[in-house]
Amino acid sequence: MMARRTFAGLMAVVVIGHAWAADIEDLKIGGGDIAVDFDSPPAPPLRKLVLDWVTTSAKAVTIYYQKFPVSNVHIHILFFDGRGVHSGFTSGWNGPSIRIVVGIRNSATDFAADWMMTHEMVHLAFPSVAETHHWIEEGSATYVEPIARARAGDLTPERIWGDLVDGLPKGLPAAGDRGLDFTPTWGRTYWGGALFCLQADIDIRKRTGNRKGLEDALRAVLAAGGTIEAEWPLTKTLQIGDDATGVPVLTELYEKMKGSPSPVDLEALWKELGVERKKGQIQFNDSAPLARIRRAITSPKSASVR
Repeated sequence: MMARRTFAGLMAVVVIGHAWAADIEDLKIGGGDIAVDFDSPPAPPLRKLVLDWVTTSAKAVTIYYQKFPVSNVHIHILFFDGRGVHSGFTSGWNGPSIRIVVGIRNSATDFAADWMMTHEMVHLAFPSVAETHHWIEEGSATYVEPIARARAGDLTPERIWGDLVDGLPKGLPAAGDRGLDFTPTWGRTYWGGALFCLQADIDIRKRTGNRKGLEDALRAVLAAGGTIEAEWPLTKTLQIGDDATGVPVLTELYEKMKGSPSPVDLEALWKELGVERKKGQIQFNDSAPLARIRRAITSPKSASVR
């Protein structure tokens, strides 16, 4: 079955309502038609908060990819009695769709703090690959989501790099690791995949004089039809990305990391990028060797999204 599943933040909830498509709102963003299906009609204030949340996420993804990833998607909103966003599931089977569970007591602050909707929308922009490569699906969504939100002006660079400093150690190889294709732990799947993406982004920028980055590779994959509805070999996906950047970074990095641990000295990497944590706060050293690359990855981009 052609589908992608994400279970970040999954927990037991009591869902309110059962009938699909009980209430629908249509949004048009970045060239995509987004049908928001409410499993049960929400109160007007909550409806507005949900629609604003979906719109904000869609605009961030549109800025990163320069278009909304698919021409149409159904987003199924289920409610539970509480606060937060507890699960997400994205599929390309029988048309792109996202299923996500939302607390009826959520405030605007709760939605602003959420990352899951943007994460799920990023999944729309990558083809389904073999299960052994699930790390690239989850890793790319983990990496791109905060960067897309930063470029839309929704997150600060300090927040993004701080989260990477905290999160990426979870993706480092542990004892017995056999490489990304053969070690399907949670940490290696999500954060190991994100570490692959960060290294690829940096290496592409190094080898192109900071003229291109990972987004150029991912946009090319999307332009070639590599959406969640497509089933592709990973090698094809990486080659399309390499052709777009003009450097074989993705293919070479995959050969290096797919079947061996390939540890990364993160402390040295942060120093090169000019990312420092002092007294609990992230600070930047703009004289660091890769400071320009760091800024290029997360700097907000001016863009008009319709």
